[in-house]
Amino acid sequence: MARDVILLSDEEKIAGRRIAGPPSGTSSTISMSATAHTSPYPLSVPVGTTTLAACRDIAEASVLMTDESYKHSLGIIRQLGRMGVRVSVVATSRDSLVCRSRYRSDIVWSKAATTEAVLEAALGAVKGKRYDLLMPVGFPMTMALAQAREQFIPYVNLELASTAKMVRAANKAEMADLAREVGVPAPRTSVLSGMDELESLVAGMAFPIVVKPKMESRKGVVAYARTMAELRTICSERFAGQSSGIWEPQILQEFIPGYGCGFFATYQKGVCKRVFMHRRVREYPANGGASCCAESVHEAKLEEYGRRMLDALDWHGVAMVEFRRDSRDGDYKLIEVNPKFWGSLDLALAAGADFPGDLCRMALGATLPFTDAYDRNLRFQWPLSGHGDLFHLWTRPQSLLDVAFDLLNPKVKTNVWLRDCGPNLAELRGLVGSFLRSRKS
Repeated sequence: MARDVILLSDEEKIAGRRIAGPPSGTSSTISMSATAHTSPYPLSVPVGTTTLAACRDIAEASVLMTDESYKHSLGIIRQLGRMGVRVSVVATSRDSLVCRSRYRSDIVWSKAATTEAVLEAALGAVKGKRYDLLMPVGFPMTMALAQAREQFIPYVNLELASTAKMVRAANKAEMADLAREVGVPAPRTSVLSGMDELESLVAGMAFPIVVKPKMESRKGVVAYARTMAELRTICSERFAGQSSGIWEPQILQEFIPGYGCGFFATYQKGVCKRVFMHRRVREYPANGGASCCAESVHEAKLEEYGRRMLDALDWHGVAMVEFRRDSRDGDYKLIEVNPKFWGSLDLALAAGADFPGDLCRMALGATLPFTDAYDRNLRFQWPLSGHGDLFHLWTRPQSLLDVAFDLLNPKVKTNVWLRDCGPNLAELRGLVGSFLRSRKS
């Protein structure tokens, strides 16, 4: 049965806001029915003693999603689609990962791939058709929608933190300061304001030194300087490029030896509702980058540190708190906070941590119970996805046996789905194309 109303948040009820029904006219979309099917991955893990009657409601939900090409966008649409949620996507290409999925419902076409064009298309869509939730995936769209919230909330729910909290969380220097305030270990971090202060900023720091943008952004290339000469070269190029917009303000950060790990959570109005943790097994680049293979874990101290950070931010929505476990003392050191969905989301979904479903249920008016239930010993790999395990293998051939063992191990899950193979075939074509281009160059 179709829903006739959109449930309001408590703040909207207090403010007396009303969600407008769809005006006459329809948005420019292409329809494709989502098909449910069984999957080796759980739809959800039982949450405490609450059955969440929203299990019925969520099958009636309608979601509009952005960021068509991210591997975790594909994970989201598969997770929600097989629960019966109608997931439409703002897109510019029919060949993108999400558009090739059988779980995609409608396509809302954007005139360009720019943030501004996608915002315009999304606003037109929610004005012309009722959606329960508008769900951004990448940081640029998440930040843009937080900033444009007032334009959208008459028509659709946005389960995002405020703009001020989003900006603060995305500032890596501020998060290092906050970590010290709340008793979370963090590497020494300094903002590079000028080349004349470079030597004083790194005095006492051991090499390698990490150089990266101060804010979460698309220009988030991380560099590792192994000598003072390398550091000067990297910093001079990036500092000089700030005036032209090629580079953004940079920070210098102490390198933490060890392995990467993460704390992930759903928060509802400042209260933690779901937690999940993982450790990285392989990355690309191999010395520190995106997860190619990861496994779920549960560590009390990691949870404590992650919750301290998000509690202090009075968070709302989903977020990742990234750490490295220091091989020198075994403690977790904060690297940064990602105020958005994260690239390794597939692992959480396969382990039973339904983060996209949490946002849907909140948009439908549910008050979520707390859960820390998930499979705590699950390994997941991304063989074909952008900068996945095959890219790792290309740069670190000595990992061949490990990668091959995981590929052949039926207990290791992947995002290659035979019943939704369109996106994976697109990934494979892209991988072959990249290889052929590299051979020609």
